This record gives sequence, structure tokens and C-alpha cells, in this order.
Amino acid sequence: MDQLTPDGRIVACLPITAQPSTTLIATITLTAGRPHVEAITFGGYAQSTAVPVDDALTIPARWVDCILQQPEPAWISIGWRDRDDRQRSGARATLNLLLHPGHSETYARVPLDWQSWTAYSVIAGGHHRSIAALRDGIRGIGHTTETSAAMILTDSTIIADSSDSSSLAALRTWLDQWERVGRPAANWFNPTLVLNDDDLPGWDLRINNHPGQDDGQGRIAPPARSTPT
Repeated sequence: MDQLTPDGRIVACLPITAQPSTTLIATITLTAGRPHVEAITFGGYAQSTAVPVDDALTIPARWVDCILQQPEPAWISIGWRDRDDRQRSGARATLNLLLHPGHSETYARVPLDWQSWTAYSVIAGGHHRSIAALRDGIRGIGHTTETSAAMILTDSTIIADSSDSSSLAALRTWLDQWERVGRPAANWFNPTLVLNDDDLPGWDLRINNHPGQDDGQGRIAPPARSTPT
């Protein structure tokens, strides 16, 4: 921000939640010295490594709560990590449920729009949203708790700990909501920048649905408040 000219723009790939591979590309300008999101689009980036790797199998550098290295690398990032213990036993149990699912099915509405689903699941899922890389590097996004888990994978397979899993019911609801709002494009989402005071102070990118817009859950976003001058 300090290096930006008055008519300049920052184009940056930013996370929209504290989980890997959940980013949008934002065009940011300054208004009265404060950053403002001018536009967003779907997109991500490939992390750099010291040696060539298959990116699908690369373990992210942050926000991974459990890694199982054998026989093939698998990892999970949970939205409820502040509730887990220091040993991450909840994340480990959840990852094991996903690696040995008691139920699987194929999602009927294919092909998936993975970028749209990735962004929308942040709004729908809240702290129950989790993302994982399972066998052969296949990614999944879904609902998890310490005792249940369900995810839809990039190949359109849905897996769960059981056919009557509470996480499976929640995931189906999220998917239905996503379909109801038409698998939204990037411009459907309302981006905001939120000031943080982490070790490296700055601004976090967050999204919700636009004011007056149905989020697929029957909730209408309230009108934006004007800022007093």
C-alpha cells in the first residue's frame, strides 16, 4: 500500500479463509489511504518448491492440521482447529474417516465448477468447512466434526463416514444451496478487506453475498451501511 501511486492498482492472489487452496485474485485500489477491492476473479497460485513436484501432491506450507505420510501423503485442514487439542487428534480422526469412508456416491450434477464451489463453500460452511488431499492427491471440500466427515471430491465423488452421517446431510444441504444460486461466478460474491493485527499486520480478504442477494440459504444480505464522513 505504501508503494502504490494514487491511480495505481494491486493485483494479488489472496486467501479468503485460513485454509489452503482457497483464494481469489483481487484488484485493489486506495481510497483516502484505505484499500478497496475493485474487482475479484477466480484463481490461485502454485507454491514454489526447491525441487520439481506434482503440485496435486504438494503439502501446503500453512493451515494444515494433520498430515499422514504413509503409504501416500494425505492432509486435512479443518475450520474448527481452535477447538481441537494440541495433538490435533480431532483432525487426525477426521482424516482417517475420509481415508476409510463407509459410504460413497457420485454427485449427479456434473461437471463440477470447482472454483465456484470452493468460494461458495466458505460462505455455506463456516467453521465446519474443511479441505483435504486424499490418496493420489485428489482434493475434497466438505463438512467435518470430530466424529463425522463428508466431502465432495474433484472427480465428483462424495464420500462420508456413513450413509446416515450428519456431515453428509450438511454437505448435501450446502450443495443444494450452491445449485440454487446458480453456481455463482466471481462477481456474485461481495469482497471486503478486514484489518488484522497478526504478526504481520495487514488486511484479510473476506467474502459474503451482495446486499439484497439470497445466499442460497434463504438469507438476504442486509443493505451496506454508509460510512459517516
